[in-house]
Amino acid sequence: MGVLLLALLCCSLPSMAQEDAAPAAVEQPSITPVQVAVLGYGGFASGVGMPGITATTFLAQMTYLKEQGITPVSLNQFIRWHRGEESLPERSVLITLDEADISTYAVAYPVLKEYGFPFVVFADGRNLQQKGAVLSPARLNAMRRAGASIGSCSMTRPQACDWVFASESGPEASFKLAERELGVSAQRITAYFGSCEAFSYPRGYANADMMENLAIYGYRVAFGRREGKVLHSTPAYMLNRYMVRDMEAFARAVNFGAPEQDSAILQQVRSVADRHGSESPTVEIVSPGNGLMDAVMSGVNTAAVDAVQPPLPPVVELDPTSLASAPQPVQEEPEMIPVQEEEAETPVADLKDPVLQPRPVSQLPAAGALEKRECNGDWVTREFSQPLVPREQTRVAVLGYHDFSNTRPATEMCLRTAEFCQQMQYIQDAGIAVITMQDFREWLLGERCLPERCVLITIDDGWINVHTEAFPILKAYKYPFTLYLYTDFLGGKGLSMAHEQIREMMSCGATVGSHSASHPYPSKWKALAPDSPEYAELLQKEIPDSISNLRNLFGVCSTFCYPGGYHTPQMQDSLRAHGVEMAFTVIEKKVTTQTNPLLVNRYMVFGNDPRIFRRAVNFDDVAGVKPTAQGITEARERARAFFPKAFEKLGTLISLPEDDAPLPPAVMTPQQPSAAPVLEDIPAPEYTQLPQ
Repeated sequence: MGVLLLALLCCSLPSMAQEDAAPAAVEQPSITPVQVAVLGYGGFASGVGMPGITATTFLAQMTYLKEQGITPVSLNQFIRWHRGEESLPERSVLITLDEADISTYAVAYPVLKEYGFPFVVFADGRNLQQKGAVLSPARLNAMRRAGASIGSCSMTRPQACDWVFASESGPEASFKLAERELGVSAQRITAYFGSCEAFSYPRGYANADMMENLAIYGYRVAFGRREGKVLHSTPAYMLNRYMVRDMEAFARAVNFGAPEQDSAILQQVRSVADRHGSESPTVEIVSPGNGLMDAVMSGVNTAAVDAVQPPLPPVVELDPTSLASAPQPVQEEPEMIPVQEEEAETPVADLKDPVLQPRPVSQLPAAGALEKRECNGDWVTREFSQPLVPREQTRVAVLGYHDFSNTRPATEMCLRTAEFCQQMQYIQDAGIAVITMQDFREWLLGERCLPERCVLITIDDGWINVHTEAFPILKAYKYPFTLYLYTDFLGGKGLSMAHEQIREMMSCGATVGSHSASHPYPSKWKALAPDSPEYAELLQKEIPDSISNLRNLFGVCSTFCYPGGYHTPQMQDSLRAHGVEMAFTVIEKKVTTQTNPLLVNRYMVFGNDPRIFRRAVNFDDVAGVKPTAQGITEARERARAFFPKAFEKLGTLISLPEDDAPLPPAVMTPQQPSAAPVLEDIPAPEYTQLPQ
């Protein structure tokens, strides 16, 4: 048979003398038809008699994987395999940890770290609150350094009835719930850890609306609680998982053969557990006198606390009183089916990955051809790519930024550089015109027309990262922008920009405006009587003197930006007297021809709230919110391809505590670094049409 095949092969090959013959096509390597077992762990027991997987059991299971040559894979490897981009070993597992409380850190983390196994931890809003008996950002970061990927399990782990109520209450309620639980959660986790690509359905409940929003907010995979191996054909947002609550479930998960082999595998795993006995690595986290930790480790599982929460609860804040009276843990996890399956519009078994129609991407440049009408004047657009419309039809979104960094967590004042690049790419994709300050002035004062949808980019204060992080991006996209500087912070002192750096940006499309002299907050103004000499002295320094200083330094200063958005009639009178025709607040709203030039609206784009930019660039009102979020997500890879430098340091975050030492004794709330972002209160959706 082998000789016959060889002869046939030789006959089929072209003659060596046929030099002009087309070369044979190179056969592409085939992807190994493997099945991946996703292991899901929902909680661990930190002591004898406590609910959950014990340290001995978990160690035995991980040892079994190692001894049997079963390969734990990383989340990135799993995603690439599922997308058909690479192959995996025939027997592969993905380890996921759902209940992101302190027992996960105490029991599972030491074993996974010792064996060098990659894994996924699903965090929720409690982890970002940095309080209670949950994994803090510092401990999650330690796990990330040991090979973990951080995914989301929503913000508040809402119950299935919450999703049903939102869906039945109308599109607005459903959108608000998805934005809070899926969108904000992903943004927070990305701010801390660089990415958030995986989602775990809270309590296993999933529906088509959730899946669509997962795609919009940038998740690439989502896991439920239905048993079964994952195939290439398994929908990315409905991935099977074995919830390992006992040895039997683990045996079913790691059985890559016939079902009859379950019992043999079970005996092997139990024999491994017998070998280890009670010698299992753990991290000591309970200390005498620590009432909060004692309460948490005495048998109260956070899943039980979640199970009795009312619909759409606030972010959980654990305390000893509530924990002591909490019910015992729920033993049976709900299946991934709606609460009232007979009323569900789409059975879970029929759910498929959502097919999102791509938004049309503009091929026209967002910024037009710039010029200066005067040697020392501001930049103006000579010609726009987008068609002009009557003045009354134009709406302008003024964007306000502060600081930029990829190596510090996002805060209100600091936006990730990569996200800024993504936003600038979306403006290009959506075909929104980027205008100069002089364009804006002439339009608002009735001297010219603009395209229908415009953005004006402003950056406050004068941080040095504006020059090092934001300016290269703006220069690459050829976008004009305005710098609002306060003069006491200039000259290259500390973290401020030097005069030469500002002049360099002015030569490439930037305009300079005044942000006062010392950036006084409203409380400073309110402490003085408007008719007092002290008030007049402060007003002279903060407005006329600062404007004069900037004109002396840079030759031009035509607009003003109120520090903190605070303004008074006296300030407006002073601005008019010194030739300033426009001043900006911090009130979110599109600018129209009816806007007061000395009270111009602005969207302050906070680094820890992605909703603000979405509102700013949404010119379609309510109907366009979801497509806008989708378009911003789709812009990320185009931004990375166009300007990869903005994404280079994305994985290098602020240094959280390097050691993963036990909690200090008798500390009720572990102290965390003050530089880390703090989760603000996320308001619950207000349902207007609750089900009867």
